[in-house]
Amino acid sequence: MTRLHTFFHGADNYLGVFYPTGYLIAMFPDLNVAQEVAKDLQFSGLIQPDEVVAVPGIEVILHDKEHTRGPLGFLMTSLSRLIGTEAFWADRDLHMARQGCALLAAHCPHEDGKKAVWEHIERRKPLAARHYSAGLGGIEHLAGDPEVG
Repeated sequence: MTRLHTFFHGADNYLGVFYPTGYLIAMFPDLNVAQEVAKDLQFSGLIQPDEVVAVPGIEVILHDKEHTRGPLGFLMTSLSRLIGTEAFWADRDLHMARQGCALLAAHCPHEDGKKAVWEHIERRKPLAARHYSAGLGGIEHLAGDPEVG
């Protein structure tokens, strides 16, 4: 089991597609930067210290491999890739992880907390960042995500 699986408490997918509801996910060029941002957030008072984690790209890759999606998950992931939604962004994060990038995840399920956490993260210029909302909110793209063509 990866640190990400433990961090998300196993609730990081929906119908077999990576979708960590209530989390802000950001990709950084290397682990040192992601860890610095995580440490800054841990001491900011905005969130609890155990609500943020920074992991190297290999953890992202291993986490993806651990997930068994089954037939319905495979179908939903394929559909998501086709229409350019959740799976598209998870694939992009995996590609960056393979290139040595690191992932930072912060639990911020409420809008006011998300905005405050994003202000801290944004200063460090993540390569990509998005927030996964519950319900109809969907994915809010905060940085670096190109248009899906």
